[in-house]
Amino acid sequence: MRAKHSGTDARSAVHFEKPVPPPPQHQQKPPAPQPGTYVVQVPKDKVFRVPPPENARLFQHYTRRADCSCLRACLYLAVAVLSLAVVLAAAVGVVYLAFKPRQPAYSVVSLAVSGLAGVSNASAPGPLSPGFAATVRADNSANGKVGVHYDGAGSRVAVSYEGVSLADGAWPAFYQAPCNITVFVAKAKGTGIRFSERERGQMAAAERLRSVPFDVDITVPVRLQLGGVRTWAVQVTVRCAMTVDRLAASAKVVSRPCDVNVPFLFRSEELTPPMQEKMANG
Repeated sequence: MRAKHSGTDARSAVHFEKPVPPPPQHQQKPPAPQPGTYVVQVPKDKVFRVPPPENARLFQHYTRRADCSCLRACLYLAVAVLSLAVVLAAAVGVVYLAFKPRQPAYSVVSLAVSGLAGVSNASAPGPLSPGFAATVRADNSANGKVGVHYDGAGSRVAVSYEGVSLADGAWPAFYQAPCNITVFVAKAKGTGIRFSERERGQMAAAERLRSVPFDVDITVPVRLQLGGVRTWAVQVTVRCAMTVDRLAASAKVVSRPCDVNVPFLFRSEELTPPMQEKMANG
């Protein structure tokens, strides 16, 4: 009985238990990366560079050098131009004192008129072709060492009446020696000139009064001959208020005051109308 009881106890002592689940493991942090060198590739258009401060200093340094070079070059150029101007001014002064160029005198001795004989004919108010032959006296006797070259190219001789242009011509080209007086004829011609009835009446009335006014404007380039040196061309302008007694080739000049405008190379002398009249008559 005891043995049976023991067996029963032994069976009751053997039992099965459920396995106990292991405790949950805590999440561990990833280990810190070891120090080292890493290569990261970034697109070029995403890279923004900040220049180091020394680059700014270098830029300022080279910029100052370039500015200094420009200023130095400009200064040298200004000094060279100023020196050249001083040399030229000195040369002109020496020439001026050595030769003492004086203004030649110009006057219109006579003015022959053609092509205006029918201006008073009211029945034939057609276009006219007036012509003028101005006898000009150029007096260079005041210059003992200076000759004058007159260039025909670029010259102009114009005749007008009360602001109406009548004819155009040219000044002949020639050389006038020192202490020389030259008398020559400058011709001017016009075509298709039409006068209004009022202008025809005025001109006819002036002819009856033996006092027909014309303006003669002369422009001519001249060059001075100073020894063996010829100067550059300068413009000489002459304006004469002519008055003739008739509209014919045999017209006589009643009045001829002239205004001469010459450049600074000449020493100008004021000529009053009586002096001009005396010079024109010789």
